Order: sequence, then structure tokens, then C-alpha cells
Amino acid sequence: MYIISAPFDSELAYAKASELLALGDSPERLAERLDTARELEVIKQGAAKASFEQLLQDLARLKQFIEIEKQIEDVKNDQSMLRFLGSKFKEVQIAKLEEERRKFGSLIEAPRWFYKQPRVRLLSAIRDYALDGSQQGDAAWIEVDEKKLFFPLAEMFEKADITFAKTVQAELEKPLKNVDPRFLLEKFEGNRSIAFDFQAGVATYYVPTPASG
Repeated sequence: MYIISAPFDSELAYAKASELLALGDSPERLAERLDTARELEVIKQGAAKASFEQLLQDLARLKQFIEIEKQIEDVKNDQSMLRFLGSKFKEVQIAKLEEERRKFGSLIEAPRWFYKQPRVRLLSAIRDYALDGSQQGDAAWIEVDEKKLFFPLAEMFEKADITFAKTVQAELEKPLKNVDPRFLLEKFEGNRSIAFDFQAGVATYYVPTPASG
């Protein structure tokens, strides 16, 4: 796939993010700076404090699911002690584990709930704002292997990383003005901004596809 890469001023990106986070008590001004006045209600909700305890509950369920998936694969591939008990016992154990797996239902609801939260949506918009306000020099299209792109929040769900989820929860539950700008730029995700490489001074991001004429 192709994405855009451009130099950025790391100090300016930090300043831009900090500037908007500091407007947590003034959602109207925040909406004006983001040029999203029509979404004022979402911004008000995003600026207000909210609980993200459900994030840890969802990750705990995901972790259990992943562990059951691994047990199923281990039994199928004769990587467990059950291989010494015969194929019949193996089939029974696989059926039992698959039944446990079915009880989890649809796991897509966990990230779906998370990404639609007003606080998450607002922080993503602020991250994009920091990108737009800190670019320096010419941008260029680059071809990358999509699998090598790193999305911290998506990986958190994929790996059921409860340790990182606790950090995310702590940041999301802070008053908006106290959210760590560095965390937002390095450990979060934007709607368009993909990554800020502070060592190289390069940012990568999406560009909306132009509307066809």
C-alpha cells in the first residue's frame, strides 16, 4: 500500500497537542480549533471524564479467548500431553475447547465499543491536528508493507495486552488537560496520522482519496 511521509517538527507537534489538550474545559474553543463545530456535542462528551473499566474487562475476555485458541492448536498439533492418551481423547478435548470458544460470541464488539467512545475520537482528532500543524518540508508517497505498520491500539486488542491497556485506561480517564501529549503522539492512533518517528523526524499518514469527478 502507499502512504504519505513527511518531515515534522517534534517540538511543534508536542506543542500543538498540548495546546488543544489544555482546552479541555472549553469544548467550544476546542471545536473551533479542530474546525468541527458541527460535532460540538461529541467534543463535549470527549472532553468530559469517563470510565474505561470496560476496556480491561473486554481485554480479559480476549485474553481467555486467545488462550483457548492456543490450547486448541496445541492439541491439534500434538503439542500437549494429550497426545499420549490416544486420538479419541484428543477429539473429545478439542470438541470441549471449541464449545468453550463458542461461548465468547462475537469479539468484534470490544474494539467497536472502544473506537466509538467520544474521548477516543477526540484524542484521535487532536493527534491529527498535531500532525497538520507540525509538518515541515515536502511530503512524498512511499510504498510500505501494510503488515509492517504499527497501530498500538489495534495490537492491544489483537494480543489482549492487558498491561498496555491499563496504561491506556489511565490516560483516557485523566482530565483532558492532563493527558500526556507524548503518549498521544507515540502510543495512540489518529484518523489520518499513522506514526510519528521522533528519532527520524518523519511522520507517516493517510490522505483521503479525492472524490471522483
